[in-house]
Amino acid sequence: MCPSISVSAWNINGISNKVIGDKTKNEDFVNYIKSYDFVFLTETWSSVSVNISGFKAISSNIAPPKSKHKSRPSGGITLLFNNKFQKYVSVVKKSHFSLWCMISKELLNSENDLYLCGVYIPPEQSNYYDIEMFDNLENEAIMFSTKGDVMSIGDFNARTSKLEDFVSTEGNKHVYQFNQDKFNKKKRENFDTTINNHGKRLIEFCKNCDYQILNGRTKGDSLGKPTFHNKNGISTIDYAICDANIIDNINHFIVKPPNYLSDHSQIITCIDIKEITIETSTTSSTNFSNILPRQYIWDNTSNGTFANCLRSSDIQNKVEKFLENNFPENDYGVNECLEEFQDILQETSKRCLKIKKNSKRCKIRNTTNKKWFDKECRLKRHAVRKLANQKHRNPLDVNIRNQYHVTLKDYKNTLKIKKEDFHRQKLIELEKTASENPNSFWKTLKTMDDNTDNTTPNLISEKQWLTHFETLHSKP
Repeated sequence: MCPSISVSAWNINGISNKVIGDKTKNEDFVNYIKSYDFVFLTETWSSVSVNISGFKAISSNIAPPKSKHKSRPSGGITLLFNNKFQKYVSVVKKSHFSLWCMISKELLNSENDLYLCGVYIPPEQSNYYDIEMFDNLENEAIMFSTKGDVMSIGDFNARTSKLEDFVSTEGNKHVYQFNQDKFNKKKRENFDTTINNHGKRLIEFCKNCDYQILNGRTKGDSLGKPTFHNKNGISTIDYAICDANIIDNINHFIVKPPNYLSDHSQIITCIDIKEITIETSTTSSTNFSNILPRQYIWDNTSNGTFANCLRSSDIQNKVEKFLENNFPENDYGVNECLEEFQDILQETSKRCLKIKKNSKRCKIRNTTNKKWFDKECRLKRHAVRKLANQKHRNPLDVNIRNQYHVTLKDYKNTLKIKKEDFHRQKLIELEKTASENPNSFWKTLKTMDDNTDNTTPNLISEKQWLTHFETLHSKP
């Protein structure tokens, strides 16, 4: 099986949410990122770098509001890629609607570098949409195609139904398509039967650049699963498209089920790469896989059974070799002696004793990193996930769709209520300590934040305080 890199795109509807807060502190969100090698986050609504442990982040520009009225910015694309690929990746172009990076051919199973683009095209009716966006994207793709292979992935807000994305030669002997032998001529499937103007532009873009859409015809998504979900219906508007040169290296393409973090599904494709050794830093050479030995059941009969097993010929041979061995009188020798002796006891125990099973339940983790996230929230999130998977399997089932969005709305309302109640109780507690127990006021104030990992370190040293007040009270 060839090694591969995974490339993902996900419209996250803002890196921050009023109820959930900073999504990078949400364990579910982080896991969706860390499962893949290259991830384009679109509609971050921020140009601030996203901080995910083990990943390098590069952010594009955001489109500023076009009106004088206070409103959030639009767009924002962030590329996150695993640190181990850092020497193979370079950013070549950034704009409001695209972020281009180059992946070196040293990594890929190809003779060419790969120019990978994360895309966000606003809806046609949006004030931020520019009619020249598709033309600019096409010009960029043509320019980079002269330097290497090209792939674009992201939210195009384009509904294409099952329109052909290549120039058909059937019945027309005067039309020749240079890459038709490389392209997958399998009919593209799509649960979304609607076509909009963006969809027509995307199809025109594919034909002009000899691109092919991976959705609906690639292993992993042969049915054309929808990528956008709301209470009114579904649509496919997030795509991965590429040129003919890397079609053979595309391993698969999948659309993930919807979740509570966004109304868009995450899309992923895998590209075959070379067999290479990637250096990874290690903090210790110690093997921690067997730090704790297995535990065994010891009953009334174990004493005699263990002794008899210990007297067996092969175990006695190991004991004799152990006694004859001259271990060095240093730390290494002590460790080697203990490991060899432990191996003898382990081997004897395996033969005659029953292994003790660990019946301890795993501790339930607070994946949202919020103090107010309790069992009720957890159960409702589970219900949302269950319906999301059912909806993903049956995209056209209206009953499941309605039930999913009702459950999702209930879950979000529950989170909102829990958060408001938490802060209300904290304010009451703060007012009470201010009047009745001033000594604990600051201690209570430090716990006002709802993040479970929140700590308020003393960032100002005593020397800084002294200098501040000396300057404040000094004569001019």
